[in-house]
Amino acid sequence: MRIFHIATLADWKQAQQTGTYTASTYGRTLEEEGFIHAARHDQVPLVRDRFYADVTEPLLVLEIETDLLEAEIRDEQVGEEVYPHVYGPIPTSAVVAWRPARLPPIDLELRAHTSPSPPTVVAFRGLAIVLAAAALAAFGCAVVAQASTDDGRLPLGVSFVLWSLMAVLAVAALIALGYAEWAGRTRPKS
Repeated sequence: MRIFHIATLADWKQAQQTGTYTASTYGRTLEEEGFIHAARHDQVPLVRDRFYADVTEPLLVLEIETDLLEAEIRDEQVGEEVYPHVYGPIPTSAVVAWRPARLPPIDLELRAHTSPSPPTVVAFRGLAIVLAAAALAAFGCAVVAQASTDDGRLPLGVSFVLWSLMAVLAVAALIALGYAEWAGRTRPKS
């Protein structure tokens, strides 16, 4: 069976050095509390939001395989819920996976301070997309024409023209994209 525990990154790093995890909950040890708090998978978000909302340091969710524990595990009533408690240290080998308990905050202010691309940059990016699509279409036509030329149904010049057109369109698309990116980087910052 798998149970879960929310740990600070610092506590988990210390456990990896010693081979044993002994933090009970945030700021309390197994020795102080008498057991290590754990949760079922569906309880993890509630525990994180209720008990760790104000914690600013990085948090992890440790996934613990109970078959790899020597300590006793008891399901105990805490308020309205029943939670698993581990009555002993957790060897790091019993932690079969871990993940961040929450995503880092996203600074939406960065997006608010960036000005939109100038119309020239947008136009050349659009032109690059149109030219790339045309080059792709010319490529498809050139492949079909080449097959028809090889079995004698089309004269040799048709496939040559289509291959040349595809190359010209592809180069033009790259030039348009290159100009758009150059113009976007060299514009004055606001």
